[in-house]
Amino acid sequence: MATKKEILDFSVDESDNSLTQEDSVRIPCTSISFSEIEHSQLFYDLLDSFIVLIDENGRIILANKKARSFLGFDDKDLPNEIFSDLCLPEDEKEDILSFFSSVLSDDNVKPMVLETSIIGSDGIPKTFLLNTSLLKDTTSSDKALLLSCTDIQNKKELETELLFDIEMISSYLDSVPYAFVLSDYTGMITFWNENASKLFGYEKDEIFGKSISIIMPKRYRKAHEGWDELISIGKSPVVGKIIEVTGLRKDGTEFPLELAITTTRLKGEVFHGAIINDISKRKMKERLTLIAKNKYRMMFEKSPLGIFHFDEKGVITQCNENLVKIMGVPEESVISNVIGFNIVESFDDNNSLKKAIMQVLAGIPASYEDEFCSPFSEKIIPIKAEFSPVISDEGKFMGGVCVVEDFTERKAAEKALNQYAQDLAKANEELKSLDRMKDEFLSNLRHELKTPLIPIKGYSELMYEEALGELNQKQKDAMEKVMLSSERLKRLIDSLLYVSITEGGNVEYTFLPLRISEVIDAAIHDRSPEITSKGHEIEKLIPSDIPLIEGDLEYLEEVFVNIIDNSVKFTPESGKISISVTLQDNKRIHIQISDNGIGISEENLPHIFNRFYQADGSSTRKYGGNGLGLYICKKIIVAHNGDMWADSKEGKGTTIHILLPIK
Repeated sequence: MATKKEILDFSVDESDNSLTQEDSVRIPCTSISFSEIEHSQLFYDLLDSFIVLIDENGRIILANKKARSFLGFDDKDLPNEIFSDLCLPEDEKEDILSFFSSVLSDDNVKPMVLETSIIGSDGIPKTFLLNTSLLKDTTSSDKALLLSCTDIQNKKELETELLFDIEMISSYLDSVPYAFVLSDYTGMITFWNENASKLFGYEKDEIFGKSISIIMPKRYRKAHEGWDELISIGKSPVVGKIIEVTGLRKDGTEFPLELAITTTRLKGEVFHGAIINDISKRKMKERLTLIAKNKYRMMFEKSPLGIFHFDEKGVITQCNENLVKIMGVPEESVISNVIGFNIVESFDDNNSLKKAIMQVLAGIPASYEDEFCSPFSEKIIPIKAEFSPVISDEGKFMGGVCVVEDFTERKAAEKALNQYAQDLAKANEELKSLDRMKDEFLSNLRHELKTPLIPIKGYSELMYEEALGELNQKQKDAMEKVMLSSERLKRLIDSLLYVSITEGGNVEYTFLPLRISEVIDAAIHDRSPEITSKGHEIEKLIPSDIPLIEGDLEYLEEVFVNIIDNSVKFTPESGKISISVTLQDNKRIHIQISDNGIGISEENLPHIFNRFYQADGSSTRKYGGNGLGLYICKKIIVAHNGDMWADSKEGKGTTIHILLPIK
């Protein structure tokens, strides 16, 4: 048998560490006559590998002793089976046959290593590393495949178990509540858990292989150079300790973090591990606590009240400056006299302050208010003290705190206030007496003023009507002016007296059922001389079924007399005055008195109901009046539980609105 001896080359995927050249068998490849192939049987039986020779149809030509044993053939039997049908799993068969076909069709294909499953006589598939070489018949064009199979089942199981362990560890590290990062000896990141992604903002696929310095602020990266070498030789002062540093997120923000560093060696390589905890909230809490502590300390020191703390035995442990001032203690004696002073042992049992302290030591708030003789000086001070027990967050009793107020000034103020109250009461009695005198004076004044007006008005009317003799036209005109002036004087007196009485709260109304139409008619009749003299037209729109109201006839008539008098006065001759009454929401009547007079400017309109207000307040004003008419009208309407307002445009006229509740 002519042979040509050579060493097979193996194509191995370098990325798969499980497929190595050492895992395959180096087989001498021989160009032989297929008719003499049985002479190679002894050689192949001596090999420790699973050896099978198959022809182009996939039929087994030769199987060595180890292959026959695995496949279940006797030593004397020569298998004549299709290799793929005999021992390849169905789900891998197509791929393996395709691979065999490609090797058979290409003479230049180098020996290939392939990982596959082969089913043994027990029916259980095992994993083999399959080394495939092409053989040629020296006497014909026939080809065959030499398959060298190395059992790697145990190794695969170990790899699977190791992979499971790695996945389990990764899953565990992903579930820990801290960020966990591993880097190799060069500082390149090799592991990054889920919490690290949440904390720094980098996903795993974008951070693997990056330098650990990517999560450090730039100002710290220089200091980090050479750090790995220190750790690798075990001389780093930070390994095995928890330190606080600053981290850098992907978005560029910095934050405080707590870092624990470990280092280990695996197969001669150094790896560094970092357990990282975000302490932003803790740092903020510490900062706020410090601010609060400083704030409360400042409040304690700057408080206008005296404050002191005492322990569970009643011994003063701390006090502020104001307590020292209240107690009259020299500053140089505070430590020796106040701090360390035992309130419980220093006072008699009957002392009220001691009783308050004992109550607080029993966990009950207490108070004290009385004159106090300072044990640190000869001062006698009126004080008010509020005591509260101090309980820690853990529920431990820690003594008490007392807030002391020196109310010497308050005492003096109270004394002065009592004297003032007495003086005020005396003055009030005098004012009441004066008020009664004023009421009597106003009543007499009204009577005295109206008494001479009655005969003036009466005789003027008699003379005007020529009941006392005939008058020429000039005399009649003069008497008409006397009548109008007396009426104006009466109204002025009534207005002034009403305002005075209103301010004293002494207006008395007599409420009776009234028809609003009768009240309005009486007011029109009262103003009929002026209406007639100016030639005004009066238009009334008052339905006959308008409900009754409750009101004081005299005061309501005064309201409408004032409003109609204003309309007559501020409307040029031959003007028109319209009076309408409507029922609104079955609860109130709405009265509108409109004219086409000179109107009121937008600037003056909001003020027309103010006391003594006049749109034209100059001494040369064209229209008379004292500015009390509309003020009094609104007072009367409000006293009747109604409302009153005005609409007006300058040069267009004015409308007065009145709302009154129905009976």
